[in-house]
Amino acid sequence: MAFEPGGALRSEEICYSYDGEEFGDPRILVVGCEDAGCRMVSRLANLGVSGAEILAVKADRSRIGGIGAAGKILIGDGVAGGDGAGVDCDTVRTAADGQRPTIEEALRDADLVFVVADLGGGTRTGTQTARDICRMAKDLGKMAVAISTLPSRSGGCGGSRSPFSLLDIDGLTKAANILILLDIERVFEMAPGLSADQAISVMDQVAAEIVKGIAETVTKTSLINLDYADLKTIISSGGLSAALVGESDSDAAAEEIVQSALRSPMVEVDMRGATGCLLHITGGSDLSLKKAASVASALTGEMGPGANVIWGARVKVGFEGKIRVIAIMTGVGLSARPGLREARRDS
Repeated sequence: MAFEPGGALRSEEICYSYDGEEFGDPRILVVGCEDAGCRMVSRLANLGVSGAEILAVKADRSRIGGIGAAGKILIGDGVAGGDGAGVDCDTVRTAADGQRPTIEEALRDADLVFVVADLGGGTRTGTQTARDICRMAKDLGKMAVAISTLPSRSGGCGGSRSPFSLLDIDGLTKAANILILLDIERVFEMAPGLSADQAISVMDQVAAEIVKGIAETVTKTSLINLDYADLKTIISSGGLSAALVGESDSDAAAEEIVQSALRSPMVEVDMRGATGCLLHITGGSDLSLKKAASVASALTGEMGPGANVIWGARVKVGFEGKIRVIAIMTGVGLSARPGLREARRDS
């Protein structure tokens, strides 16, 4: 996949109309938690996403105003005066809880809730807030999808970083229906010439594209639509999940397109035991139903016989000559990246 830190992905979409009964679309809410999560939802707002509302949740009054989100909730005002949670663990734990009625009111009208945050913040405010919001969503009967970025090994990307022993991977996995991990180290491996800021920009863009792809495949008429009931089936399978992102020429063989994604997982995982896959295919006007189906079939062939693969396809102006694949693999196992397995045992 060719990474473009500038994020030139503003392509007009081709929609298909039909005459007949209209069915209600699922209501989708995207919640960005603290610095990293709010940065991701700002990127999503810039990309433009149809059928989803965007909400920023932050404990710092001085920074919340500049976030590009339609809705904003200041947390921790009663315990930290809106000046951020700082390093006090009790403050971190009670920040979101203090605004529970306001947050629950925002969640109440949603069917599917994406919660985005960083697992590596120095005080873990984003992680704790994401976990609390996922729990609130599930308690209200909503589907909660957490998307979290992992910190750099060097700690040199975007401020202070927690040691892996402090990463609450299991806690967030249990709080959400599924947790999609994105590892910035994978960006450096695939594009070693990127600066730290560019790598963070790529991660934000990938997270935004995952949300945008899923949201618009279930809310907009496409070449192949994803039914929301099918989407719930994949999400309900639960557990740790990984995102695969690949892009190839549209005339490439289906197997080559799939391999481009398999070579580019956003976190190193063991996919052999994956229980499900949500596949989103994007192409130009030259994307045929037959080609999209062959890509889905090729990916299915790479998974175990018991895996459930559900896919959708969109056509966008500006994508002529190329195909992009985003796949969410559920029920995967973490790889042996130093510290990650230990983080799961310690959390």
